[in-house]
Amino acid sequence: MKSGTWTAFVFVAVLVVMIVLDLPFYIFLVVGVPVFIYVLTYASFRYSFRDSLRFEPIPDHGYRPRMKIMDREMRSIQRLGFHKIDQFYFKMIPDSITYVFKHKTEPIYLCLYHLGKIMTCDIFTRYADDITLTTTNAVEGGMPPRPAKNFLQVFNRASYEHLYIEHKKAHQYLTFYGARVYDIPPAEFRYFFMKSLKDQERYIRNYFLWPAMLVGRTIAQSGKKYCSPISEQYPEGTLNLYEL
Repeated sequence: MKSGTWTAFVFVAVLVVMIVLDLPFYIFLVVGVPVFIYVLTYASFRYSFRDSLRFEPIPDHGYRPRMKIMDREMRSIQRLGFHKIDQFYFKMIPDSITYVFKHKTEPIYLCLYHLGKIMTCDIFTRYADDITLTTTNAVEGGMPPRPAKNFLQVFNRASYEHLYIEHKKAHQYLTFYGARVYDIPPAEFRYFFMKSLKDQERYIRNYFLWPAMLVGRTIAQSGKKYCSPISEQYPEGTLNLYEL
């Protein structure tokens, strides 16, 4: 579902409730707007992580322009040694087209997302003991809270090549401190991808008033704390993978 459509629907629903209750305009501003933001965040999150969420083929109608853009981007990704292994569509908010790439010689995956108005890219590696490393070009990736073992570094709007280079540096840094690679077989990728989504959902919902927490982290731009290499987030001598 398009995020604009969903936002408009929730806004109208909240507005109707306020009108039915016959509340003064200033009450609408003071109470209605925060309620709208809270309900929008809650409803969007619950819809995106609903139990019925599943991998779907990319629809034929209306999505060709987005796929053409992604196909052009794919050429730059392939030059780095990646090959495409999968593609799928998620009915989330916003709806998402995902292209999945696996490096030919290294335990590294790359996901390219088209989210309607923007495209983002994640490069990631999985290790034993549920340790992961993600390198992304979108600061929004750091807005939700994440377990300490899910390492993240953000290089906002960086090129694929720059992301790849920085990911390899961080990978070497983590393996130096004892991280053991658990390379995901391509046939198991979808299982891992969905499991990661569900794990993220459960982790976020453990927070008290989690919709308000998500809004607060977005306003505070909490993702900026990840806008540095892993070696700077965890300077030499401060990283113990098994005490996280």
